[in-house]
Amino acid sequence: MHFYKPVAFSTLGQKFRKIGVMKNILLLWVVFILPLAGSSQRTVEVHGVTLKMSKGENPGFEAEIPSAGLKDVEKDWRHRLMAGNKARPSELNGEIAIRGIDNKDIAPKLFNAYAIITATTGGVKIDAFFTYDDTTFFTGADKEGAAASNLVRDFAGAEYYLAVKNTYTNERQKLEKLKDALEKSIRTQEKANLKINENKRAISRAQEDLATNDADQKEAIEAINLQQAAVNKDRSGNAEIYKAADNALKQLQDAEIHLKSRADELHKRIDELNKEITSNQRDIDTSANDQAKTTASIETQKQLIKDLAAKLKAIKLL
Repeated sequence: MHFYKPVAFSTLGQKFRKIGVMKNILLLWVVFILPLAGSSQRTVEVHGVTLKMSKGENPGFEAEIPSAGLKDVEKDWRHRLMAGNKARPSELNGEIAIRGIDNKDIAPKLFNAYAIITATTGGVKIDAFFTYDDTTFFTGADKEGAAASNLVRDFAGAEYYLAVKNTYTNERQKLEKLKDALEKSIRTQEKANLKINENKRAISRAQEDLATNDADQKEAIEAINLQQAAVNKDRSGNAEIYKAADNALKQLQDAEIHLKSRADELHKRIDELNKEITSNQRDIDTSANDQAKTTASIETQKQLIKDLAAKLKAIKLL
């Protein structure tokens, strides 16, 4: 069993850097250590296996890649094995076959590589098989097998690095979205408060108008009563005087009706303003609740990012 430990990346690193599609990462060799609960640690490792594949049951090399995505690993494996040579991949029943690989770091002549890459609960598992003739496969006991084991280990380590970095980037983006949501909620609350204050001032003005209106109605009633008395007095007198008095009475009555209508409008306006205040108060309460939840989520997200940053820091570049 080969445990992942610091090694020179040299030529392998140069080949990785040729692959621009691999998320623009400068793939230096690293120590991949992921802290878990308590004092335990999980390391990226590669070990020999004997498994059934398309060419029968053969020896190969297996590695677990925490946090990685299946599609990303499949794509990057093809690019890694094809880098710098004319080899082309094919796939059958979930097995990726790359034939005619020219890589002197692994073997002195062309060789074939087969890989079965599967998703796991915590990431991705890769089982890789290497051979010259599809009959005899490399093992950890031979030189080519040791080099192939290192290749799988290096690849798994690089993919783990990418997975952690991508997770870190994604979580930072989530944090920014949470901050934006908090700011939006604060603005909603401030806007609602402003509207409530505006409505309260409008209600105060409407109440002042109502007070004036009430006084005007009282005066109008007194004037109507006086004018009614005048009309009654002139009813049996001069017709022109009676007509003029009656017209004056109707004008006063019309004015009273207008004042009552205006009072109704003011009462209706006050009711509408109070309704808006109630609605805005609900918005304030909802915003306050949202802010509390979002603030808690932000703190949780910050801690998550802090933990991820610690994991990235633990990936020591050589």
